[in-house]
Amino acid sequence: MGDSDPGYQFGGGIGDDELGRLEAQSAALAPATRMIFAEAGIQPGMRVLDLGCGAGDVAFVAADLVGPDGSVVGVDRSPEALARARLRAGQRGLKQVRFLEGDLQDPAPGGPFDAIVERLVLMWIPDPAALLRQQATVLRPGGLVVPIEMDLATIRWLPQTPFATQVKSWLVQAFAKAGISTLGPRLWTIVQEAGLRPLGMIGIQAHFGPGDPVGIATAVENMRLAAPLIVGTGVATAEEIGMETFEQRLRDEQQQSQAVAANPILLSAWATTGPE
Repeated sequence: MGDSDPGYQFGGGIGDDELGRLEAQSAALAPATRMIFAEAGIQPGMRVLDLGCGAGDVAFVAADLVGPDGSVVGVDRSPEALARARLRAGQRGLKQVRFLEGDLQDPAPGGPFDAIVERLVLMWIPDPAALLRQQATVLRPGGLVVPIEMDLATIRWLPQTPFATQVKSWLVQAFAKAGISTLGPRLWTIVQEAGLRPLGMIGIQAHFGPGDPVGIATAVENMRLAAPLIVGTGVATAEEIGMETFEQRLRDEQQQSQAVAANPILLSAWATTGPE
C-alpha cells in the first residue's frame, strides 16, 4: 500500500526503512505464498493482477508460477515502492512483470486478468469486500481471486519463552487497540460478501529454527516498525521495548531455549467469479 493510504499504520508510510522491512518479511513469507498460489490454481500462462504490490515480492512469486508465457501487473499508490519494484524486476530479468501507480479503489487497467492476488493488503482497507468486488470486474469469466491475510494471534514460540511471549502480547494488544484487524480467518466470508464463490481455504505457518537469520530479521524489522504503534496505543513504553538491545535479547533467548519461532498463519480463501 502507498503512503497516501490513511489506513496504513506501520512506520508512518513507505520509505527506505519500511521497504527494507517489507523485503525482510517477504523472504519469510515467500514459501507459504507460493504454496497457497499453487494450491489455488495460479498456473503457467496466466495473466495476474497483484493489488498493493509494494516493492514487488508477491508479484515475483506469481511471475515464477505463470512463467515467461504469462504476465503479472502490480498496482500500488507509492511511487517509491514502485521504483524499487521496477528496479528489482529488472535485476531478475522479469520481462513479464510491470508495475503501475494507481488507487486500489479503482478497477485496475490492463485487464481482463485470469487471477487477482494480494497479500496483507486487505487488512488496511475499510471495506475489503467492496474492494474485491470492484477489482473482480477486470477478471475474465471464471477468473480467480486469491487473497492472503494473516491471523496475528497464531504467532508463537516452541517452547514458549518469556520475552518472545511478551513480544506477541504487545503486538496483539496494539493491533486490537488501534482497530487493525488481521483478516485471515474471515476471508471466506469476505469473498462471499464480494459476490464471489469460494473454492477452497488453506492456512500455512512458516517456522524458523533457533537463530535462523530470516526469522530473526523478520521479527526485528517488524518490531522496529511496530514500536511506534505499540507505544502510541499505550501497550508498552519505548524503554520496555528497548530496540537497541531487542535483537540480541531475542537471539539469546532463542538460543538458550532452542525455541522454534512460528510466524502468524497465512490464510487464503480463494474464489471465482464463475457459476457453480
